[in-house]
Amino acid sequence: MNLLFIIVSVVVVWLAIYLVNALLTSFLAKRRAQVVGTEDFASQFAEQKGQMIDVRESDSYKRSHIMGARNIPVLNFSQGKSGLRTERPVFIYGDGVRGASRVAGILKKQGFKRNQLYILKGGFAQFSGRKTK
Repeated sequence: MNLLFIIVSVVVVWLAIYLVNALLTSFLAKRRAQVVGTEDFASQFAEQKGQMIDVRESDSYKRSHIMGARNIPVLNFSQGKSGLRTERPVFIYGDGVRGASRVAGILKKQGFKRNQLYILKGGFAQFSGRKTK
């Protein structure tokens, strides 16, 4: 009986931590940037002539990426300037929202406004537009 109680307790605690983490990530992403779906992401990028950044590691980027994106992994943003132009909007995506949200926070500190930053909801796997092979 004690072993079952311990296992159930561990599972419940793990699920609670996972849920809080997911909610916190979503909340922070929405505070740092505009989180948009795949169609809005592509159309806004084309309309606004933005800068698209893939924050995944370079191996993932080389396998496939969204057409027009340049690769700047999350860790590179932590090391200093991004080289992005502050007068143009930035469209950010990664494997999920977490890395893109982190980069959006760094870009805000570099002078970008929230309305200039767009995060792809669901990350690269959810994008249905043009990708490299």
